[in-house]
Amino acid sequence: MLRARDRFREVAGLVDEAKATLLLGVPSGRVARLPLAEALAAFEEGLKRAGAAMDGWRAPEVEPEWEACRAAVDEAALRAERLRVRGGPQGYEELAPVLDELLDPLEAFGSAGDRFGQLGA
Repeated sequence: MLRARDRFREVAGLVDEAKATLLLGVPSGRVARLPLAEALAAFEEGLKRAGAAMDGWRAPEVEPEWEACRAAVDEAALRAERLRVRGGPQGYEELAPVLDELLDPLEAFGSAGDRFGQLGA
């Protein structure tokens, strides 16, 4: 179980990095720190890396959480692709709710982390 926990932490770290990079596309003041298209591409790449590493923490004790996180990565990637194809809103007021919706599925990683804590892993 310790191996699964360690591998989960690695994947969760990849997801956190992807989220942080995406948020660099949010305007701060009048200018985004990173163009949204670039931030979105980096986010999608981060999700691919996380998805590729998912099997490393699959274990019977956390199977429901693993399945939820697998679905979360897939759903977030699908939402990111839709945003990329449609194009994103320009202003913060329009962009913030779009990004919230994009990131929402990834909250499954918090629940999985809680489960590892309950298991004492």
